[in-house]
Amino acid sequence: MLSRAARALQVLRAPRVFRAPRAEDGAISIVALILGGTMLAFIGLVWDGGRGMASQQTADDLALEIGRTAAQCVNVGNYLINGTAVLASSAQAKACAAPYVNLVNANEKTNGYTVDFDIGISLSRDTFYVTVVLNRPADFLRDSVFGGQYHGHATVKLTQGVTDAGG
Repeated sequence: MLSRAARALQVLRAPRVFRAPRAEDGAISIVALILGGTMLAFIGLVWDGGRGMASQQTADDLALEIGRTAAQCVNVGNYLINGTAVLASSAQAKACAAPYVNLVNANEKTNGYTVDFDIGISLSRDTFYVTVVLNRPADFLRDSVFGGQYHGHATVKLTQGVTDAGG
């Protein structure tokens, strides 16, 4: 029987067998890298795409809310004299909607977006058009089509009473 030291010496003296590298050595690493990157890109597209659709809906909703807020600035004197609800000017409508927009922009950290708006008034001054630009960057894919600006639109017609019961 050989002692432990002799066996260890015998193992060290044994000729080492080296095999030539094969063509597929390390191939699993490259495949895993490509599939992992593709999966992350897909997850980013799904996430940013969902937020993009939600941002478009939010822009339209904000346009409606800004329109409702601006509609509070009806020219009361004209309404009392003529019986028609009209806005005095686009500047007045913007001034009425500005506090609401400032409140939305003050919550930028919570919402993740900022809002800019414009109001145009028809010639009859009883209809106005609200355009909202919502700025929201993408989370995953910074230069994708899902980050940036979303445009919302709303048309508000000043009326008295119920004009459409929705049926």
